[in-house]
Amino acid sequence: MHASLCANGIVFHLSCPYTSPQNGKAERILRTLNNSVRTLLIHASMPPNYWAKALAAATYLLNRRPSSSIRHVIPYFRLYNSYPTYDHLRVFGCLCYPNLQATSPHKLAPRSTAYVFLGYPPNHKGYRYLDLSTLRIILSRHVVFDESTFPFARETHPPSTSSFDFLLGDDLDIAPLFTNHAAGGPSADAPSSLDVEQPPSMPGGSCSIPPPGPSASSSPGGRGHVPPSGPSASSISG
Repeated sequence: MHASLCANGIVFHLSCPYTSPQNGKAERILRTLNNSVRTLLIHASMPPNYWAKALAAATYLLNRRPSSSIRHVIPYFRLYNSYPTYDHLRVFGCLCYPNLQATSPHKLAPRSTAYVFLGYPPNHKGYRYLDLSTLRIILSRHVVFDESTFPFARETHPPSTSSFDFLLGDDLDIAPLFTNHAAGGPSADAPSSLDVEQPPSMPGGSCSIPPPGPSASSSPGGRGHVPPSGPSASSISG
């Protein structure tokens, strides 16, 4: 292999162990694909085991948009010398209804049923679908899409972001999440019963806040009346 590379003017170099940045642009495109796969799966509420279908769809879309690495030229155009079409693109993981009339058992059978759109087959001019009841994948050209409905979001709960950690690259900065896992102890953020001021209990068993005590300006009767500072009205002669 080394002799074949040298004969074609190719210099063969190895990167240092655990030094992925030395691989150059190959690592950057992998990060772009990982971000696209994660976005497609989370948007469709699909579990991570469908990552291969999402990767194929992400690659299909990446080859049909301008790339900064080749001066914003479309990779599809560089390969086939013609511009791609975009009117056939659909939302990954959406609800769809393919025409099943050709495979129906009898004339009164339903002509279609609910499927999940899984992308574009490489060797056919059509679409790839998944039957949720049988988990069988079929190919079809005639189909009606409902791009605002996602069957996986109705069947299961949306997957958490942590379930896609296998798609994270080594060059991403992820902020750690600290959680108090002390057994039987209170949470670090939640106040304990000793930190909350409790109102005093009344003899009757009910809890109420007592009225404030008499102030220095209140009269002995507790009515809050302040006597005049001058001579009383009875000491003034008429």
